[in-house]
This record gives sequence, structure tokens and C-alpha cells, in this order.
Amino acid sequence: MRAIADALVYAVSYINCRPLEDHESRYDDGDVGALESIVGFLANAIPAEQDALAAAAERALSAELASPRPRPEFVQDYSRWMHDMFGDEWEGNRRVAAPE
Repeated sequence: MRAIADALVYAVSYINCRPLEDHESRYDDGDVGALESIVGFLANAIPAEQDALAAAAERALSAELASPRPRPEFVQDYSRWMHDMFGDEWEGNRRVAAPE
């Protein structure tokens, strides 16, 4: 589960943070569709899967901060990954309410 969680965290953050290439908005239609689909699939994640994603986001954040030139946009995205995906049950990448 670790490898899948790491890959998913990176993929979502890459879409969120990739450089703009002559686009007026941050996301094109394909990006929006991909992110909406990912969020839809993750809505059914069980607590253990959510915990694996939170750990992956924390690993990604630690690796980014340890790099010679941390990218601010990735630091910000990794630091709030779980909250952005799952909402108020999460503060950053920490669960603030017990799972239902």
C-alpha cells in the first residue's frame, strides 16, 4: 500500500503544482477531470487507506524539505494534502476527528 500511496500523493501534487504553460488558468479540463475523479475514488477510502495516504504525504513533505532547493508550491501542497482531499476531518496531514 505504501508504494501506491506515495505514487498517488505525488501524482495529485504534480497536477496541482506543475508549471503553467501559456494557460490562463491553473488547470486545464483534463487536470480538473483527473482531480475530480481521484477525489471521487478517494471518497470511499477506508481509515487504513487514509492513514497510508497521510503517511505518504508526510514522507513527500519531509523529502521535499530535505532537498537542496525545496519547491515552495510542493511544500505547501504536501503539507495540506489530506485536508485538501478529505476536508475538515484533517488538519494538514493529521486526523482531527475519529473515523466513523
